[in-house]
Order: sequence, then C-alpha cells, then structure tokens
Amino acid sequence: MSEPKVVFEEHGDVAVIKINRPEKRNALDRETVLSINECTEKAKDKKYRAVILTGAGNSFCAGADLTEFSTVGDLESAPTVQESLHNGYHIGLGNLIKMDKPVFAAVEGPCAGIGCAYLLSCDVVVMSKSSFFQVGFSKIALIPDGGTNWLLTRAVGYQKAFRMAAEAKRVSADECLAVGICSEIVDDGKVFEESLKLAQYYADFAPGAIGATKSLMRESFDRSYLKNLDEEADTQANFVGSADNLEGVMAFIEKRKPNFKGD
Repeated sequence: MSEPKVVFEEHGDVAVIKINRPEKRNALDRETVLSINECTEKAKDKKYRAVILTGAGNSFCAGADLTEFSTVGDLESAPTVQESLHNGYHIGLGNLIKMDKPVFAAVEGPCAGIGCAYLLSCDVVVMSKSSFFQVGFSKIALIPDGGTNWLLTRAVGYQKAFRMAAEAKRVSADECLAVGICSEIVDDGKVFEESLKLAQYYADFAPGAIGATKSLMRESFDRSYLKNLDEEADTQANFVGSADNLEGVMAFIEKRKPNFKGD
C-alpha cells in the first residue's frame, strides 16, 4: 500500500499538514491538491490552536507537478485551468488564509511555483538557511497564480514582487527575511522542530483574540483606515469582559501563566 500524498498529524493541539511526495520534491498533482484541501478542512476543528504546513524530506514544495499531463490524452481529460484553480488550489489556499488560528509554514529546501502561494498564505514562515523562494512561472510562459500576485505585492512591495515574478530568480532565505517573506531562519534540518515549538507557544495564546487579530489584519487590505477603526472597536467590545479576558487580567495581577479556554 502506497503512502498518502499528504499526511495529517496531531501534535497535541497543533495540527500538521505534510505534503508527502519527497521523491517529487513535494510537487503537487491533482490528488495532492485535493488532499491538502481535505486536511485544511480538518484543521479548522476548534481543538487545534495552531497549524503547520510543511513538506516531507528536504523540500517544501516544488510547485505543480508538470509531469502529470505528459500526453495529449492526459490534457484532453484534464479539467480546465479555471476548474483546477477554483475547485482545487483555491479551496486549500483560502482555508489557510481564513482559518481562525495561526498557520505556520515550515520551509526546508525549495519553495517554487504554486508552492509560493501556499507559503504566502501562511501567517508565520520559518525557513532553513539553504531554503529558497522562486516564483518561476515566467520560465514556462505562465503568470503567477494562487493569489501570488496579490500576496507577494503586499508582502514586499510592487517593484520587488514584479522583479521576483518576471526574472524568476531564486530568492535566498536571507533575502526572504530581509524583505518580509519569512520571519525567521533556522539551521537546515531544524525547521519543523523549531516551527513546532513556535506553534505550541502560540497555542497557549487566547485563541479568540489571536484569530480576530489575524482576520482584522488580513482584511485590512480591503478596508480604509477609518473603517478598520470601526471594526476594531466592534471586535474589541466582544472580548472585553469575556472569560479569557478576565483570566488574562487575573493572571497578570497574580503573576502567573494564563489558562485560556477559548470559550
């Protein structure tokens, strides 16, 4: 029996989604994409306080598996581009962005093509020293997709994003850190271990407040400053006086670690 192309693991209250095609550098075929979608749905469960997206072996994700459609017959039976994106990739990517908990990308080795969209859809990115980011679509006469044009521009600014996409050059982990694509670099082979520690640290935070902060920041791209003030005020009103708010205040006064329930 062959191993699943995507593995879902539980590490306490941290859910781990691992792309499991190391022999293909975790390139994505249709089955893998659909499995990622299923795993992101499963990770929405309230029992998980944080999620890690990673790849097996020494790669995060090499992009789409270009060998999947190697014959004319394969192409004729394949879904349309719009169907592949809307009914495939976009589901899992949307789940990562909209999930009401922090999502971590643990990146060893290459992150290329549509893999860049998955990385950019995560909230915190940890890369290994030798890993790299490569929006390589232009090399095969395609455009970046999966939201990469939107997410990358907001992460690094228009000029840097355009050059990364047009030139399709490898962006080192050090440069990713400098421009804001990742927030931390660790030794090779230590990415998952360090990402799990970080995810478990976040899992102790008040889940409602962290989820709302993520949502407000993500959605702020589409709102004016004044509208965002209103949204913050309304959201804050829901948390002031809540059980977790009171627990946090008491823990601060008593100089102890709070025990947030998320109720």
